[in-house]
Amino acid sequence: MRDAFGGAFMIQLLIVFIIIYVGFTAVALNYAKAFKAKNAVIEYLESHEISDLEMTAQAETEMLDYFSSEIVGKLNYVYPITCNNSSNNIKCYSDVGIIIEQIEPGAEKKNKLGTYYRVTTYFGFQLPFFDRLYAVGGYDTNKNIVGRWRIVGETRPIAYE
Repeated sequence: MRDAFGGAFMIQLLIVFIIIYVGFTAVALNYAKAFKAKNAVIEYLESHEISDLEMTAQAETEMLDYFSSEIVGKLNYVYPITCNNSSNNIKCYSDVGIIIEQIEPGAEKKNKLGTYYRVTTYFGFQLPFFDRLYAVGGYDTNKNIVGRWRIVGETRPIAYE
């Protein structure tokens, strides 16, 4: 009987470590995907030297085509978000999960060459298994445990003089 209990305990311990390992691997892969998507957007903005987010319809279409082919197609990055900003300096692509913010240099800033951009991508996690454990503690069972992290990067200054 002692051997059966010890074997069952070891199997449970092994399953717990496998779940932890798979969880960390999933988070690391999602982080890498969001990081590559951010870098792809920054590369596009720098290579095309976009100096204003108020671009023509053709330039907007080209950028959306690039997002759909490179970011959604090759990287398989899609993280839908809600956008609630109405500023002209912020461009939000809610269906993909990318926010591009234009930073203008001020008189007090050191950067007087030109404008640059702050690109934000997101990745998240959902733990449906832990919802059941959360319910055991007497908490709301209808809520999923969901988390979201963001990755922010900036372009080099794009000269416009």
